[in-house]
Amino acid sequence: MIHVLRASVEMLDAALIDDDELGRVLGHAVVPGWATFREALQPVRDALDTKPTDFAWGPRFFVTDEPIELVGWGGFKGSPRDGVVELGYEIAASHQGRGFATAVTRAMVAEAFDAADVTSVIAHTLPEKNASNRVLEKVGFAFDRSVQDDDETVWRFALAVSCP
Repeated sequence: MIHVLRASVEMLDAALIDDDELGRVLGHAVVPGWATFREALQPVRDALDTKPTDFAWGPRFFVTDEPIELVGWGGFKGSPRDGVVELGYEIAASHQGRGFATAVTRAMVAEAFDAADVTSVIAHTLPEKNASNRVLEKVGFAFDRSVQDDDETVWRFALAVSCP
């Protein structure tokens, strides 16, 4: 089982120091390699500190319960815009292939669609067949199109809310 925990500024400050400090703040183990995109921690922390009202649409830590340990992170990339919210995720290489990415993606999609103003969730992957886009497809996302993101081409996947 894996849980999605909203990350606070205090947690992100600890993550910026080192994994031991983050483990101390969280009160449990932190798996090496839980964050390969460490350069994103500072801007994510600063954005959350600047706009604490975006806490609901900010970063998440992914924690297993047997044993209790941080194995990855991700979250939403800001508040919904025109009904669309973007999510991202990563799991430590040592814990990949166990269904954790699929579980946290499902949880974040459910959370997003619980918000009345969200009509679609998107995610971007490298422009190639890989585990990330397979996770998205398992959750119900479909390839939407290739887009430019920070001067590189990525694949955009989208999932719209289903209406009865």
